[in-house]
Amino acid sequence: MSPRTSLGVDFGTSHTIAVVRRADGSVRPLLFDGAPLMPSAVCADAEGGLLVGRDAVHAGRRHPERFEPNPKRLIDRPSTLLGEREFAVPELIAAVLDAVSAEARRVIGAPEQVTLTVPAEWGPARRKVVEDAATRSGLGPKVRLVPEPVAAATYYAEALKHRMAIGSSIVVYDLGAGTFDASVVRRDGNGFTTVALDGRGDLGGLDIDAALIDHLGTTYGSREGWKNLVNPTTIEERRHFREFQEEVRSAKERLSRHQQSDIAIPLLNLEAHLTRSELERLAEPHLEQTIRVTQAVIAAAGLDLAQSAGVFLVGGASRMPLVATMLHRALGIAPTVLDQPEVVVAEGSVLWTQADTTTLPLPPHTPAAPPAPVQAAPTPQLPPASPPYTSPARTAPHPVYQAPHTEPVHRDLPPQRAETLPLSPPQSPPRPQTEAERQRAKRFGRRFLVAFIMVDVLIIAGLVWYFGRPDEDQQPPQNTSGEFELDLPDAELGELVQSFPAHDGAVVSLTSIETDAGPELFSAGSDRKVYRWSADSEDPVDDYDFEDGIRSLWSVDWGGAETVVVVDSTYRPHLLDPESQEFLAPGEPVMPADVEPQRVAVGSWDGEPVLGLISESEWEFFQITTGLSTGVVDLPSGLGWANFFFADGGVGLSGIDNENQMTVLWPVFMLTEGGTGGGVSFTSDATAPDAVPEGDSPNAVSIVYDDGAPYAMVRTTYGELRVWDLNTLDFQDAGLAGLMPSDHVCAEIVTTDRGEALLYIGEGGTGYVYIVEVDERIELGDDTTGPMTKQARVVAGGRDFAVTGDANGNIQIWSLGQ
Repeated sequence: MSPRTSLGVDFGTSHTIAVVRRADGSVRPLLFDGAPLMPSAVCADAEGGLLVGRDAVHAGRRHPERFEPNPKRLIDRPSTLLGEREFAVPELIAAVLDAVSAEARRVIGAPEQVTLTVPAEWGPARRKVVEDAATRSGLGPKVRLVPEPVAAATYYAEALKHRMAIGSSIVVYDLGAGTFDASVVRRDGNGFTTVALDGRGDLGGLDIDAALIDHLGTTYGSREGWKNLVNPTTIEERRHFREFQEEVRSAKERLSRHQQSDIAIPLLNLEAHLTRSELERLAEPHLEQTIRVTQAVIAAAGLDLAQSAGVFLVGGASRMPLVATMLHRALGIAPTVLDQPEVVVAEGSVLWTQADTTTLPLPPHTPAAPPAPVQAAPTPQLPPASPPYTSPARTAPHPVYQAPHTEPVHRDLPPQRAETLPLSPPQSPPRPQTEAERQRAKRFGRRFLVAFIMVDVLIIAGLVWYFGRPDEDQQPPQNTSGEFELDLPDAELGELVQSFPAHDGAVVSLTSIETDAGPELFSAGSDRKVYRWSADSEDPVDDYDFEDGIRSLWSVDWGGAETVVVVDSTYRPHLLDPESQEFLAPGEPVMPADVEPQRVAVGSWDGEPVLGLISESEWEFFQITTGLSTGVVDLPSGLGWANFFFADGGVGLSGIDNENQMTVLWPVFMLTEGGTGGGVSFTSDATAPDAVPEGDSPNAVSIVYDDGAPYAMVRTTYGELRVWDLNTLDFQDAGLAGLMPSDHVCAEIVTTDRGEALLYIGEGGTGYVYIVEVDERIELGDDTTGPMTKQARVVAGGRDFAVTGDANGNIQIWSLGQ
């Protein structure tokens, strides 16, 4: 049963709009000073408080140094300076939301349901800022976040009474003041789902305003006072510039209704004349970018516009007549245009609460609690393969989120953000403080209490024979569905418990994550597909196509929850969004793909997923969700076999120098848009001798973690495995000399019923489990379906299982004991 009263809030870049539903079912916008649009602006007052809305705009004219007109554009910053006081960004947003809450309580009392819209592509970090702000404000902690395209589609179907059958889709074109987003939203049995989206975080009505100012500068730029107006240095000049910006914005809005308008230019004491044709000429290049994004999103969703429910314009800047004209010309379909496109998202979020939306709310993005233990009975299952799976609610192929431009796309980053954004400076590597801690570290070499490897093992040319030809009478298996069970009580260590075909081609990568519903396995193949397998489903949960091919899969922490990153063959990362269950690709590294990085590392730093690339002589560190980068940086001279690692002290580089010393470097670097930031320095440069015995040489290096502490594992040409504590640079004698053939790949640390063990692939694609404590090596059965290429660890029913993929596209599951 839906609540009797509700409040929907659209916190926008320039304006905030709120809509209430009364107990009688009527829906109406809240009015702030007689208008439905409240400026999202904030201004610090003399007592250190915050004014909001029109009061903030009025005060900002007198005190521009205390004024912030667009706090939403600060979403990626922890704080900002207003006057002489620093304010946390959630505090600014909370002040705006508190004003909305106060007006709603005055009109309808305390609403029983509150919804707050957010961009669909916002990740957990940004949503957490909004959730914190809502908790601080009068809205309270029980606010439900609704993706903006879902709210818009709900308005289209419910308020405008457009019939949308199950499976039908609508294109939502959302051009606001600071951002642009294009989405394809599909109606399914539970409401609406965003199936494809892309956008520009640096394109909106404000950018068209800036183009108008530049245009006026070509005529009046030589006049006395112009430079002081557009590059203000004093409080009075900043006040005049704010007034000028308001004049330009108002003139742009008037030109949507009239053919001409005048603009008063402060300091110059004159009026300029603008026509609609001038505005459209200036706006057209910006709008062309939005058209290209929209076309790419439609293509990614596999949508036939002729069979769609239509194209819907939302956002205040979409009111420009040129927007509908250009879309109609480019898409061949007339979009739906409203007189007040600003209120669509807010009202749609209120209507969204009337439907059966039990499966629609975004998942919580606070750190997830540990999943409940999985009981041994009923026995968990990983599903057999089937033909490429399509959800009943999705008739088109699963979209791959690709930016439609060749340059990186940086979502929701403020244009003025030209200054570099430093990571927290790494400190010197932490050292064990007690003898007990040092003994725990020493035990690493014998116990291998490691959860996973975060960095690809570098393998020199001629290592594992991954893709050996099958016997002539052995045909590559086809994807066929079937049922199977993991029989936990009867499975011995090394025994095959399930085998099923998955890919039309070799398995190139495997990874797994833990979810509240249990483990999920992700497999990638040379057929350019990623399959997602669940322990409680007989079919793939989903499948994803990657046109550029796939290099590797990674599990990574994002805001306290595990998710997956796909690194494609161009070294571009694709991040699985936990809410939409789609892969997002908000940007791409600066390092060109043709450089062919030799090391790829994906991990989490400060709750954000990051990508590290290392070539023969250069490296780059790239933040996946924002597209910020260090740029391409030279490796220190003489450092080889370099790898990124992640630790409490920061992000480090480890490697072996030309004197065979294990080396640890702690870089201090800047992340900037386009990787244009200010260089790299190192806080420490620690070395330890004899990383490799005299006369031997390394042929593979990887990074592993024990209780969060990083270790380097060095595999030598003569078959010795050596382990170094990167916090202390102490050598850990693994006692594994001569353990494996020189062409092995050490890939996973697993727990068996006989102790900790190494899971690896040896010569000819044979899989092994080496049990460290009893010095025993077990081959993974005679039931293999082809040379093994990849392996992973999956926990089901509280136990470890080994999962392997082979050159013929099969996946096999092996017991590691009772």
